[in-house]
Amino acid sequence: MFGHKYPRIHQLGFVVEDLEKAMRDYSKIYNVKRWYRAANEMKDQIYYKGRKIRDDGFDLVIGYCGKTEIELITSTAEENIYVNFLRENGPGLHHISYFVSDLNKAVKDYKDIGFEVVQNGTIGNKSAVTRYVYLKPPNTRYGNIVELQQTRMFDIFTVYRNSFLTWAGTLTGGAERVKLPGL
Repeated sequence: MFGHKYPRIHQLGFVVEDLEKAMRDYSKIYNVKRWYRAANEMKDQIYYKGRKIRDDGFDLVIGYCGKTEIELITSTAEENIYVNFLRENGPGLHHISYFVSDLNKAVKDYKDIGFEVVQNGTIGNKSAVTRYVYLKPPNTRYGNIVELQQTRMFDIFTVYRNSFLTWAGTLTGGAERVKLPGL
C-alpha cells in the first residue's frame, strides 16, 4: 500500500519536436499566458537506466494552466528518456508529475508495486534545486510515466511550485521568461 497521498497531479509533461511551435500550440490548447525556462547548472547529474549521462541536448519550458504546470520538453541528445519516447511514440503526453516531501520513500512505494526507475537526476540553479525520478509502469494498465519531484527553493523544501514562485525565479536568475512574438 502506498505510504503517500498526493494532493494533486502537479504537472503534465509533453515531449515535443519543435519547442517554439509547441509553445504556440499549447498556449492555445491550455490557455498558457507565459512560458519560463529554468537555468540548469547541473547538467552532469542525470542518470538514464543507471548510467550517468551529460545531457546538453535537452531543453524545457514550463507554463501554467490554472494550478497545473504544463512542461514542454525537447531533446537532441543521443539517448535519454525523452529521445526514446519520441522515437517510439512521437510527440505527446510523456508523464504526470507529483511533488513529494520524501523522494526516497515515494520511489520505494512505486518500486514495491513494480514500477522501474528509468531516469533520475538533479537539476537546478542558485535559487532552486530539484531531485527527480521517472518511473515506468510495470505494464500499460497504469498509464504513462510517473515523475516524482522533490524541490528546494531558496533553501526551503517545498511540495509545490506555482506561477508566482516561477516568476520569482526570474528576479533571482533562476528562471527566464521566454518571449515569443504574439504571445
